[in-house]
Amino acid sequence: MTHPVDPAVARAHAHVLDLFRPSPAGPDERSGLAEVCRAARDRLAAIPALDPLDPRTWNSYAVITADVQTLLGYLREAGVPISEPESFRSLLIRVLYYLYESEKAKTGVLLAELLHRDWQARLGETHADTLHATARLAACLYAQGEPKRARPLFEWVHQQQAGQFGGDDPATLLAACNLGACVTELGDHRVAFLLNEDTVRRCERRLGKDHETTILATQNLAGSLFGLGRHRDALSLYRDIHQRQRRASGEDSLLTLNAEASIAITLHKLGDYEAACAANADLLPRFERVAGKDHSGTKHTHARLVRNLRALGRYEEADEVHGGIPKYGSPTPHGGPGALAPRFRGD
Repeated sequence: MTHPVDPAVARAHAHVLDLFRPSPAGPDERSGLAEVCRAARDRLAAIPALDPLDPRTWNSYAVITADVQTLLGYLREAGVPISEPESFRSLLIRVLYYLYESEKAKTGVLLAELLHRDWQARLGETHADTLHATARLAACLYAQGEPKRARPLFEWVHQQQAGQFGGDDPATLLAACNLGACVTELGDHRVAFLLNEDTVRRCERRLGKDHETTILATQNLAGSLFGLGRHRDALSLYRDIHQRQRRASGEDSLLTLNAEASIAITLHKLGDYEAACAANADLLPRFERVAGKDHSGTKHTHARLVRNLRALGRYEEADEVHGGIPKYGSPTPHGGPGALAPRFRGD
C-alpha cells in the first residue's frame, strides 16, 4: 500500500526548495549560503517527529532523507556545523532509524559514518547523540550483512552506557539487547545465550515483561536457544514473545509480524510443515499489506511458504505460489531469528 507524504513534510520540502531558489535579483543579492542553510536546517528540524518504525511514514521519510542529504553537502560547503541544534540532530537520528527499518542500510551506513565522525569531533565520543549515531552505524552495518564490523561498535556503546548510567539503565539494556542480537547472528551460541539470558533477567527486573526492550531481549534469547539446537524451548519462547508483542504494538505491526515469522521458521525446523505452512500463508498478505511486496519480510515469507508446500509434497501448489518470481533466499541466522532493537527512542 502506498501511503501519502505527510502534509507537514510536504510543506517543509516546498519551503526548503524555495529557500534555495535563485532570487530574480541574482544570487549575489541574497543573504548568503550560510544563512540560507541555517534557515533550511531549522525548517527541517521543525517537522513534527514521525515514527520511523511505522511503514506509513516511510514515503515521508524518503522526502526528508533526500532533503537532508542535499542540505548536509551545502552545510559543509558553507562551514555551518551539522551538529547543531539538538532538534536537527534528533531529525538525523530518526532518518537513520528510517533507513534501517526500510532496508536502505547502504545509505544508512554512509550517513551514519558522516554523522559519527562529525559528532565525535564536535560533541565528543561519549556524548549521548554521538553514541546514538554509533549505535545506528552498527545497526546499519548489521543489516548490511557485516555483523563482524558491527560488533565492536555495539560493544563500545554498551560499555559507555553502562559506565555512565549503570548496567540496569534502560539505555544500557537497549545497548545490551543490540549486542546480544549481533553475537547471536555471529553464531557464538554459548556466549550469546549467557549474554541474552542476563539481559532478559535485567530487563524484566527493571522494565517489566511487556516492555519493548524486554521483548526484544527475549527474542534474542530464543534465538540463542534455536542456535543451540533447543528448538522446542525456542518455539515456546517465540509463542510467548508473539503474544506479548501483539499486546504491546498491535496485531499487524512489523514487530508482531516478525515474531510470528520466528514461530513459522521454528515450526519448519521441527518438521511441523502443516503448521508452518498455515502460519506463512496467513503472514504473507499481512506483510505485503503493511510493508509492501518488496520488503524482505514479504519476500522471506513467500519463500518459506514455497518451501513448506514442497516439504508437504504439494509441488503444484508450490509452483503456483512461486509464480515465476525469482527465489529470495531466507537463510536462518546462525542463532535463529534474533531481534536488533529497532524502535526509535528519544532517550
